[in-house]
Amino acid sequence: SARYQCLFDAFANVLGSQGTLVMPAFTYSLTKQERFDPMSTPSAVGALSDHFRQLPDVLRSADPLFSIAARGARAAELVAADGEQSFGDSSPFALLAAHNAWLLCLGCSLDRVTFTHYVEQQIGVDYRYLKTFSGERIVDGEPRPVQRHYYVRDLDRATGIHLARLQGALQSTGQLHTAAVGRVALYAVRCADFAATARALVAVQPNALIQEGAA
Repeated sequence: SARYQCLFDAFANVLGSQGTLVMPAFTYSLTKQERFDPMSTPSAVGALSDHFRQLPDVLRSADPLFSIAARGARAAELVAADGEQSFGDSSPFALLAAHNAWLLCLGCSLDRVTFTHYVEQQIGVDYRYLKTFSGERIVDGEPRPVQRHYYVRDLDRATGIHLARLQGALQSTGQLHTAAVGRVALYAVRCADFAATARALVAVQPNALIQEGAA
């Protein structure tokens, strides 16, 4: 829609020719026993992300659980990251960390930052574990078998993301930037600051990033 295009044009103006805009285009296909087609499977995380992934100059990664859509200077590099672990060292999330990208939350809370799972896997938290999902992915128009190892949460514990403690710590150091975009809140933080602060909190309290830690 025109409203979406206005937003993406604004991002493009800020990022310039050397910047890259990355959005989630997650489908969770293998968890639902659905075949994943990078060209056509809709994003399961909102109309805005689904509109973005269909734009003619946007590239999409081939992860059948946590695909990303990207446009800009590093888009090809990011979508080519296709390791067997969705949050592993060969994932787009690892590249975002390596480039110390900005994490933006527009109209949502910090709890929605999926990069959290990359950080949790790097730490090796005790409330998540690697689980293998298998299924099919379309490659060159043909279905091919595919596997992904996803760092899933322990459902016997209150393991939903809860980043109030992390948000407070980032605000206290001035590392979390906030602004109003119309009536919508915008939060911005660098990957390195997010990861380092999360790691420090978990070192003191292992459940600091989840609902269990809020009790």
